[in-house]
Amino acid sequence: MMTHPNYLLIVDKKPIDTKLIDYFKTFGFSIIQKTSLQHLCLNPPLPVALLIHWSLIQKNDEVINQLSHQYPTPIIIFNDSANEEICVQMLEAGADDFMTEPMLPRELHARINAISRRVKHTPPSSEAKIEVLLFGNCRIYPSARQCFKNHTELSLSNKEYDLLLAFVRHPQQVLSRKFLLQMINIDHSTRVARQLDVQISRLRQKIETNAKQPKLIKTIRYEGYFFATPVLSIKE
Repeated sequence: MMTHPNYLLIVDKKPIDTKLIDYFKTFGFSIIQKTSLQHLCLNPPLPVALLIHWSLIQKNDEVINQLSHQYPTPIIIFNDSANEEICVQMLEAGADDFMTEPMLPRELHARINAISRRVKHTPPSSEAKIEVLLFGNCRIYPSARQCFKNHTELSLSNKEYDLLLAFVRHPQQVLSRKFLLQMINIDHSTRVARQLDVQISRLRQKIETNAKQPKLIKTIRYEGYFFATPVLSIKE
């Protein structure tokens, strides 16, 4: 997603109020809209604020807690009308603020600034940062067991994810079949061990550009497999 260095991200199915767009434009902010939280992956630069319509999370407010831990940016939930119960529920779930529509541009701006000041004055905590593993065009969030390729979350089975994590934790090393089987809880002595090849094949289909000519997961004959690309570990 291409964005202006200073931008607000609004997640809502309705069109954005042009008054908000015009107001924030005068302060050098662009407004980006998504209509769904599905496959939401925020890459630097992060938005100055993330605004989400309540209707998109009313059945899963856990997503607020997940987002607040993954992205150090103000999260504001908004709704069509005032509702004390919903407001309290969203704040307790981890939202930084709750607003009702129509959102007045100056008020929204002031609320974002107020939240940002609180965050800036809060001593940094190592617990607030999460580990991200980067390789090629993929990002892995181990704490959430998520992997994104080109900003789209991959649908990985538990065994596929465990295999991938084993590879990125040991990049550019030959990993034996026995070791990899242990990572996916399959007994090396059983016939089921052939499942490793099946799992590797499925994983290649999802992360390789061309699974028939893999560039990431290399087969080392008689030894095992080799993850051929370097992996960068960062904290966000």
